[in-house]
Amino acid sequence: MKKITFLTGEKIYLRPFEENDINLVQYGKNNPLVRETLFLFAPVTQKQIQQEMLSWSESKEIVLFTICRKEDDAPVGQIAFVRIDYVSRAAVFYIAIYDDDSWSQGYGKEATSLMVEYGFDILNLNRIQLHVALENEKGIKAYKKAGFVIEGTLREAMYHHDRYVDFYVMGILRKEFYGNKEQ
Repeated sequence: MKKITFLTGEKIYLRPFEENDINLVQYGKNNPLVRETLFLFAPVTQKQIQQEMLSWSESKEIVLFTICRKEDDAPVGQIAFVRIDYVSRAAVFYIAIYDDDSWSQGYGKEATSLMVEYGFDILNLNRIQLHVALENEKGIKAYKKAGFVIEGTLREAMYHHDRYVDFYVMGILRKEFYGNKEQ
């Protein structure tokens, strides 16, 4: 059987979520390094992941992909648009590289670029936004490279390690994406 590659980049491809991705998601969401970046606080079971992924896969307001390395077809994370509003043509961007050995390899940057292009070219979105902790300097830098701009600050948005943490709201508009592409 041929492998499914929905969107393809240089080093990675995006494909639909598959049942066997549950192990990767469970590993990532229970891994202390990954949990820190996603602000997760409770352990998760395979059954919980299975239920969550099933609901995500069935939702018309979510488009979910698994990020896979091209070199060995190994899944390394997930990427999605959530809370898609087809009237306002807006969505919230989500990415998680669950395999911490795959961090700083350019997979997140490439997946983000593929997803933003897909959002504007295929889903006909006008706006894509995300929330990122101010302390996540690598994430902010990567999002800026993909064309996102800081639009505001959510003050004391989450409680983490005995303190409240601020988050940036970052967004990219269709006209900015196409303007940046032309340059």
